[in-house]
Amino acid sequence: MKRAKPQARLAGQSRRRPAVLLMLVGVAFLCGVGVAIRRRSRTAPAGGGEGEGRQGSSATVTLLGHEFSFSGHTFRVLESARDTDDGSLRFDYSAPPRANVSEHVHRFQEERTEVVSGTLGMSVGGQELLLTPGQKAVGPPGVPHAWWNPSEEEEVRFVSEIRPGLEVETFFETLLGLSRDGKTIGPIPRNPLQIAVLADEIASWLVLRTVEKVFFAPVAALAFVGKVLGYRASYLKYSGPNDTARTGQRND
Repeated sequence: MKRAKPQARLAGQSRRRPAVLLMLVGVAFLCGVGVAIRRRSRTAPAGGGEGEGRQGSSATVTLLGHEFSFSGHTFRVLESARDTDDGSLRFDYSAPPRANVSEHVHRFQEERTEVVSGTLGMSVGGQELLLTPGQKAVGPPGVPHAWWNPSEEEEVRFVSEIRPGLEVETFFETLLGLSRDGKTIGPIPRNPLQIAVLADEIASWLVLRTVEKVFFAPVAALAFVGKVLGYRASYLKYSGPNDTARTGQRND
């Protein structure tokens, strides 16, 4: 790894934003702003085909073979957290020119990144780096980190690992399951309480400052109501029993 050049350092600093903006990006994702979920593999998942799923099948869903796209970003799941020895969820991520994810702090997750093509700017604990193909960086739990594509023209592609990744995996299984069962409009969950619960799940992965908690309070309050009424970020019917899914669920 090598340190960023002065001009890259300034570019990285101009891209940092409070973590609340990262949450808002997550909320926008859930609301379907620029989102398209598509399946690259047409192989039916174990336990039920696509036709059964559209009719409300209770078969679990799998992320493997799925690609998610939003606002020029794409990522494809490479390995399930259920299959890796260390519980990592691995995915191939491509980001367009000038893309960035603002500075944030994971509460308990570690994020590992290895660049495949292009150049990736990263800030980890205040140290800024420019990573080129084959170079790696780690964002440990509790350490502020951010990334950005410094190029005006070139896409950057990298392989990312989130460990432990099961909660992230079940989150996306829920999105796919809701869509499969006709409980979304496009990629958007029909029920606003379900949207709030999913957004609150994103927030639970982050360490928030006081001002960020204030901004997010209305969504958190709506999520509380949703949870009382039985809405969850993961469901047994989509993710199976060996995950973070809880009882007393509804997802109508």
